[in-house]
Amino acid sequence: MAPVIIFLLGLVALYVGADLMIRGASRLARKLGVNALVIGLTVVAMGTSMPELLVGVVASVRDSGDIAIGNVVGSNIANIALILGVAALIRPVRVQMRLLVREVPLMIFASIAFYVFALDGQLTRWDGLTMLAGFAAYTLYLLEGARRESPAIEVEYQKFVPAGGALHSHIVLTIVGLGTLLAGAHLVVSGAADVARMLGVSELAIGLTVVALGTSLPELATAVAASVQDEGDILVGNVVGSNVFNLLAVLGCSSLAQPLHVSTSVIQVEAPVMLAVSILVLPFVWTTLRLTRLEGGIMVAAYTAFVVLLALPSV
Repeated sequence: MAPVIIFLLGLVALYVGADLMIRGASRLARKLGVNALVIGLTVVAMGTSMPELLVGVVASVRDSGDIAIGNVVGSNIANIALILGVAALIRPVRVQMRLLVREVPLMIFASIAFYVFALDGQLTRWDGLTMLAGFAAYTLYLLEGARRESPAIEVEYQKFVPAGGALHSHIVLTIVGLGTLLAGAHLVVSGAADVARMLGVSELAIGLTVVALGTSLPELATAVAASVQDEGDILVGNVVGSNVFNLLAVLGCSSLAQPLHVSTSVIQVEAPVMLAVSILVLPFVWTTLRLTRLEGGIMVAAYTAFVVLLALPSV
């Protein structure tokens, strides 16, 4: 049971660390006069993906590339099918933010780019550099687009990213959060590898399921809070931003640390599923339709079926 306990402790550390880091960094940015919308689109969205980033880099360095890739692909599928679905079950989701109409196609493009890079069975350091350059361009695009959003969207983000507090406390909170995240990443990777060996399943399957679900807990917490407050723009923006961050920044840094082998299963099954669920978001944001409870239930059921199908070969 020791590997399971280590893994669970790592997940707790990842969640707590991400929460501390996001609160510290977002309030620090507000204290320094950064626009609340910019903070929501960058600090919060990227902060919820810090568990994926640190797990990916640690897994890459430890030669557990399947965990790194499985974590990103599994998290992206969970962010859309599970997290958006759960949020819609709580309250139908509405989107008004114009930037999302242009951001979702970028998420799809990042998914396609990953798939193209992975076709030769490896993510090289050059692939990683290219993805990181793409992420830098994406961030600049977000900052430019945020300036053109309506004041109503800014007000929505101001409520979600509170100001106040002392500068030094925000800095300490951010540093403690990052340290907790790093410790959690080490525990999760070592625990996940041991659990995979103990259960006789692949590290890829563990990465796609339990690791991906665990590292997506910050996104889930943000989504539930945004759904309860009827802030659909923050909800969808966080999911889309986190998915782009996972593909370009997490895999970019991971493959830069050490080239990653991409399994045939990812190329033939999991990556196409990730691309398919990403495309499903398009009609939703383009037409500003509500994501209903029925549609949310279908998405959650689809994700459950995906996880069950992953588990079947090991039964």
